[in-house]
Amino acid sequence: MKTHRHVLKWTRKLILMIIAFGLCLILLFPLLWMFSGSIKSISETFDVPPTLLPQEPTTTAYDQLLRMTDFLLFFRNSLLASFSSSAIALLLSIGGVYGLTRYRLFGGRLFSYMILFTYMLPGILLVIPLFTLWVQLGMSDSLVALSLTYVSFTLPFALWMMRSYIGTVPREIEEAGMVDGATRFQSFRRLIIPQAIPGMLSTFIFTFILAWQEYLFALVLISSDEKKTITLGVANLISGRAINSWPVLNAAGVLATVPVLFLFIFAQRWLVAGFTAGAVKG
Repeated sequence: MKTHRHVLKWTRKLILMIIAFGLCLILLFPLLWMFSGSIKSISETFDVPPTLLPQEPTTTAYDQLLRMTDFLLFFRNSLLASFSSSAIALLLSIGGVYGLTRYRLFGGRLFSYMILFTYMLPGILLVIPLFTLWVQLGMSDSLVALSLTYVSFTLPFALWMMRSYIGTVPREIEEAGMVDGATRFQSFRRLIIPQAIPGMLSTFIFTFILAWQEYLFALVLISSDEKKTITLGVANLISGRAINSWPVLNAAGVLATVPVLFLFIFAQRWLVAGFTAGAVKG
């Protein structure tokens, strides 16, 4: 009887592992196909039937991308805009969420819902007002203006994410610190921030992704080639010289995915902790 139950248990685990592996393969297939296409020759790209693994791998597409285009410049611009907007949103959200969760503010709940409503607004509604604002301030076609524009949608998202992390830290921890002589700011810095680090990393990663993949605001606000972001650069490749060079487009897609993959791999342990931090109170 015990042997039968043991066999059933391992059978269920095996089935679940097969299902999980299949789902992972489905989710990863576009990335694998893109990487495979980036190391194929142009002739092999149009082979029928298509091949998943290249018969003669080559890095020609990467060489053409880096040598014939300003991809590295686009990459740098996106990195600066995404990192700065995510960092600003994270810093502002920490203080904002602390005030909303630790003080009984008049209209605090309404303010929270208004923040969510702001995040839900389509970007197309904000493009013209923001563009007019930056033109009047003389800051159009600027990475600074683009970064601050990104804060307009990364900050509401960061506020809602950080609320679930900071809000679950018991107030008794702060009160105990203040009883021992610490000020409120010292209690916040030494007791709240360390416990919210997993949530902060999770919030930073997701706000970085939001800014990294943004296209509409960059298209409207940036006009000079030296300030274009990576999304505009890839769009130019599609509509310009690389329309008949799918390996180059795939290579651009692979390199554009590297920062996001690096963030997920580097912060995986803290990211998982951040996902579960808001589920356990106390």
